[in-house]
Amino acid sequence: MLADTTSLRMVLRGMLTAAALAAVASPSHALKILLVNDDGCTAPGANVLADALEAKGHTVQMYAPASDQSGQGSRATVISSSCLSITFGISQTDLSNASTSAPNRLCVTAVSAGCSAPFPPPIIADGQPVSASPFDCALVGLQKMTGNEKPDLVVSGINRGENVGMVANNSGTVSAAVAAIRNGVPGIAVSLGFPNPASLYPAAAQVVVNVIERLQQEAKGGPLLPPQTGLNINYPGAGSPKGILYTNVGTFSTISIGPRVQTDGSVKIEFAFNNTPQGTPVSQITDEGIALREGYVSISTIDGDWNAVRAPREDVKLRLNGITP
Repeated sequence: MLADTTSLRMVLRGMLTAAALAAVASPSHALKILLVNDDGCTAPGANVLADALEAKGHTVQMYAPASDQSGQGSRATVISSSCLSITFGISQTDLSNASTSAPNRLCVTAVSAGCSAPFPPPIIADGQPVSASPFDCALVGLQKMTGNEKPDLVVSGINRGENVGMVANNSGTVSAAVAAIRNGVPGIAVSLGFPNPASLYPAAAQVVVNVIERLQQEAKGGPLLPPQTGLNINYPGAGSPKGILYTNVGTFSTISIGPRVQTDGSVKIEFAFNNTPQGTPVSQITDEGIALREGYVSISTIDGDWNAVRAPREDVKLRLNGITP
């Protein structure tokens, strides 16, 4: 899912800070935007972003999980031979019976019929509604928004917590954007880093609004981004950002979540944080995790085409030259 940042630098040239983005922004035509996230259909980050996009005149349709689905990656709800059917339910009510703030902001569940054990994940009991995954929601939204309603763009977020480096591979936020990219629609994933106070959601949303506006200006009526291309945007979760850096996804993560062996031999899932600034010079920052740690908004290019770039492909061909079945 990684891509070279060269094309992004060309498309977004001249943007150095969020303030600079705002200064050059000018009204563009309205887009049809499919909004998804992994924190749930009533999550504040997604709803603040929906408000900001609508305030710019864009048409927004949200299809989001009916409960928090953080860290679900590209999990898809699938049917197995033990089930007659699995149907996605779409309503304004999440699994806690909370309602969304507008009719265009919808919650997605999955309901099975005629299942016998073992149940396919995430089914708990036959007929019991469970939340759809972020990946599911992107695909459901793309199925619902067809023809003249086909979205120009899919935006996933604003996520509660950063999605940088290795963690991006586990992210439901990023995977939902990649689902769109794989289906021929540009996707933007956006996250607010820890400690992610709600007061910073509007500022993070404004960066997304400005990025979309600049992409429209550069596209001049054409595609917003190159084919099979999207963005992963992370906004610092404390203080005011120092600026915007165009980064690689890289391997460094400010947060890691995974199994760790305990002193008694048991294995538990634990969080680990590494988000204290180290004073790394901006000229040495290439990875999005380092950029976020140092207080910058990071924008990385991601893609939905899992082909390696040409050089590694040619290298592997040489390594395997002459191999036979």
